[in-house]
Amino acid sequence: MLTTYRLTEHHTTGGMSRGLPYLAELQPEMFCEVSPELAGQRGLRHGGWATILTARSAIEARVLVTRRIKALAVDGRAIHQVGIPWHWGYKGLVRGDVANDLFGIVLDTNVHIQESKVTSCDIRPGRRPRGPELPAMVERYRLRAERSGEGDGGPA
Repeated sequence: MLTTYRLTEHHTTGGMSRGLPYLAELQPEMFCEVSPELAGQRGLRHGGWATILTARSAIEARVLVTRRIKALAVDGRAIHQVGIPWHWGYKGLVRGDVANDLFGIVLDTNVHIQESKVTSCDIRPGRRPRGPELPAMVERYRLRAERSGEGDGGPA
C-alpha cells in the first residue's frame, strides 16, 4: 500500500521550496520509507534505490528503512506500507521522480489539488527503466494484476 505525505523541510508541494539551498541541503533527494520486514522480503537496502510501481507508472527513490512505517493487519493478512513525500519534481535544486505520477488525476473540486493520497503498489530493488521499457513494465504489471487479482504478487 502506497501512502504519501508532506515534509516539514518542503512546506509546500516543492515548487516553492526545491529552489532554496538550505532546504535542498536538508532533503536532497526523493526517498521512500519501508519497514525492515518489507525491506527483507523485497531485497531493499537502506540507502539503495527502489522502484515503486502502480497501475499508472513507476518512479524511483532512495530507500529509508525505518520502524515508523508499519504493516496494516487486514483480514489476518499483513499489508505493508510504502511512504513517499510529495515534494520532488523536474525543476529546482533538488530533483526527482514525482509522487503524483503514480496516481490517476483526481482533483479536489474546490481547490483543484490532487485528491488521491493512497493506492496499491509494488516495490522492488533498483532503479526504474527509462524510455519505452517503462510503459512496457507497467503494462506487464497491469496484466499480472488482472490475472491474479493483486498488483503485488511478484516481478513484472
